[in-house]
Amino acid sequence: MTDPGQEGPRSWPGMLELLARDRDGLVEDFLERLRSMGRYDDGVIPADDLRQTAVDTFDLLTHRIAGLPVPERLRDLSTRLGVRRARQGVAREDLLEAVRLDFRVLWAGLVRAGGADSAPTLVLHVEEVLETVEQYISDVQAAFLEERASLEHDSRAAATRAFARLLSAGERAPQVAVEVAPVLGLPLDGVFEVSFVRLPPERVHRTDALDLSRNGCLAWEFDDGVALVLEPGRVRRPVLPADTTGATITGTRGLAEVPAAVEATRIMARYARRNEGMVRQEDVWTALARDQVGALLPGFGREPVERMAALEPDARARLLETLAHYTATGSVKAAAASLYCHRNTVVNRLQTFREVTGLDLTVPSQAARALVLFADRRAAPER
Repeated sequence: MTDPGQEGPRSWPGMLELLARDRDGLVEDFLERLRSMGRYDDGVIPADDLRQTAVDTFDLLTHRIAGLPVPERLRDLSTRLGVRRARQGVAREDLLEAVRLDFRVLWAGLVRAGGADSAPTLVLHVEEVLETVEQYISDVQAAFLEERASLEHDSRAAATRAFARLLSAGERAPQVAVEVAPVLGLPLDGVFEVSFVRLPPERVHRTDALDLSRNGCLAWEFDDGVALVLEPGRVRRPVLPADTTGATITGTRGLAEVPAAVEATRIMARYARRNEGMVRQEDVWTALARDQVGALLPGFGREPVERMAALEPDARARLLETLAHYTATGSVKAAAASLYCHRNTVVNRLQTFREVTGLDLTVPSQAARALVLFADRRAAPER
C-alpha cells in the first residue's frame, strides 16, 4: 500500500484501510452535516444514540464495502435502527434524509483517503459504494415501515412514544413526566421498580421490548439490553429467560426519577456475573464505589491492594473471607460462628489484616475503605 503520508493515487484496498481508520472523522462529519440540516432537533433522539448509531453504521458499511466479515454485533443493525427510530416517533423523511447522508460522508472520506489523482480509482468503485449504502438504506426503511405499521395498530404506540420522550428528557424529566403520565397510565408520584436486562452476546434471538411490555410494564430496548419499569402490585413481573443477567432498583419514587434509575441499572448490570441473575444496589455498591473513586483519584488504595496481592493465595483468601464475614455484623462472635472457627482466630486475622493493609476493620471508616478496595467483584464490569 502507498505510504499514508504520501500525496497521490493509492490502491483501492489502501484507501479502504485508511477510510476504516478514519471512522471517528466520518462520525464527526456525519453529525455536523446532520446538525446543519436541522434534523432531529426536537430532542427525541439522545445525542449519545445518534453518535453510537453513526459509529456502528460506518463500521458496518466499511466492512461491507471492503468485503470483510461483518461483526456479529452489527449484523442486524439496519433492523434495530429502523425499529428504534419508529418507536421513537421519528418522521420517515427525517430518517431517510439522515441515512442518505452516509454516502456523502463515505465519499468525502474516500476522497481524503485517496489523496491527489485518486479520481480514476474512485470512479471505478463508485457503483459498489453506492449499492452498499442503498442496500443499507433499503433495509433500514423496511424495518422502520414494518415497525411503524405495527405500532399504528397497537394500543401501546402512544405509550411507547411517551416512554421514549421520558427516557430522553434529561434535565426536563420533571416537566416531561407531568406530560406523559396520563399517556403511560402511571401515577406521577408512584413508586416504581426499574430493571435492566442483559442477555449473553451469543443469544441468537434478542429480547423483544414489546413482548416484555404485554403484561403492562414499560419496556425499552437499548443496544445492550432492555429496560423494564413497573409498579409493584399493579402488574406481574415478566417471565425472563433462565440465563438472564441484569440489575434491579426498587423504590424509585416518582416518574421523573425513572430515567436516572434506568441509566443506573444499565451501569449496575455490567457488574453482574454471567448467569448470576438480577443484582441490586447492595450487591454492587462496593465495586461501583471502587471504580468511581479510582477514576477520580488515580492510585487510590494501591499500596494496601498490592500488599494483599503479595500474600500466598490461601492466606489472602482467609483474610478476605474474614473481611466479608466480620463487616457483615461488626461482631467477632458472629463472624467466628459463620466462619466455624474460634473467636481468637477471628481476632488474630483482624490483626493480620491491619498489619498487611494498614486498615483496622474495627474502625468503621477504615472498614468502609477496605470493603471498597477489596470488593468481591474485583473484575472489570462486562461491556
